[in-house]
Amino acid sequence: MRYLEPIFMLIDKNYQFKPFVRYGIVGVIGTIIDVVSLYVLVEFFKLPLLVATTVSFLLAVSNNFILNKIWTFKNNSSNYRKLFIKFLLVSIVGLLITNLSMLGQVLVLGIWYIYAKLITSALVLAWNFLGNKYWTFLIKNRQVVIPREFEYLFSIIIPAFNEEKRIVLTLMAVSNYLQTKKYSAEIIVVDDGSRDNTSEIVRTRKKVIHNLNLFTLAKNKGKGYAVKVGIENAKGKYILFTDADNSTPIEELDKLYVALQENKSDIAIGSRYILGSNLRVRQPYYRVLIGRIGNLLIRLFLIENIKDTQCGFKLFKYAAAKDIFSRQKIRRYGFDMEALAIAKMLNYKIEEIPVSWINSADSRLRPIRDALQTLMEFMYIKLNLLSGRYKD
Repeated sequence: MRYLEPIFMLIDKNYQFKPFVRYGIVGVIGTIIDVVSLYVLVEFFKLPLLVATTVSFLLAVSNNFILNKIWTFKNNSSNYRKLFIKFLLVSIVGLLITNLSMLGQVLVLGIWYIYAKLITSALVLAWNFLGNKYWTFLIKNRQVVIPREFEYLFSIIIPAFNEEKRIVLTLMAVSNYLQTKKYSAEIIVVDDGSRDNTSEIVRTRKKVIHNLNLFTLAKNKGKGYAVKVGIENAKGKYILFTDADNSTPIEELDKLYVALQENKSDIAIGSRYILGSNLRVRQPYYRVLIGRIGNLLIRLFLIENIKDTQCGFKLFKYAAAKDIFSRQKIRRYGFDMEALAIAKMLNYKIEEIPVSWINSADSRLRPIRDALQTLMEFMYIKLNLLSGRYKD
């Protein structure tokens, strides 16, 4: 099916057809297939009218399913079986309408079967469009209530686990940056079940840092879960999550903010692997190798055209963040690629921005163990996409 996509994307680029117009064009193509095959089956193969009508209808259905999936509704789900079953059910109802209409017009009203077929096709076209738009290819959008006025311009979320040695420097860096820019913002620290004094240290900082909020989890549940908790409680127009070691300096927020404003994107993500990025302190070679292999797999089988899914510096518009993370299933390191895969499925526009990045000497990443866990999460995400689990 995918070999047809460039053709229809080129057509769309030149003419910018709306969904119903695209559906109508597909319907015209399907109708031509339907009518021509009906004529051939009746006149040359001498099949009974109802048999010929059914066969020609199914030929048109197969054509319409392919074109409507990749072009009309631009549904990027790989769950072809589930989609086709739903499409077929809509089409079976359409087939019943077709046969009843054909019988009524030809046998009762005496209309020539080709004229009757054209009239019937118009009725079935309307039925199929509504059925497929609002059922087959529908991706359910969560009802995200957007405030009329936001309390803050930014919500900055910092997930933390045993960060008593680094969290103060990061909080002060973020606070100083916000004061310099005069941005209205809240800082949300989510303590992911730390066993050290992370929460106590953050509480002491609340005395000197305005709008610093702390959420403490009783048990360690993973970075992804901590970020989700932060996003659920965020009140800013733009929501950023960043690492507790400030590995991507908070000043890089400016670049992401500009991208969302100027390019009308929904999400801007920091990237260490595109032109313009600046790796001030590089990772050990084995971590670079593992990361690049993992990213290649992600780009080949999960998310195309994003070179760095794992950089922990991502900015979302409010509605996009709430919608995406309400569907989140992954609690640990794989949550980044899961969030981007969901964003792609929901057709949110993602902008990849080069950023500066400093590898922390105190990184707790366990290369082999964490790589294997991320691989398992990668496969889990792919299965969720194939099954349509993220749609509901």
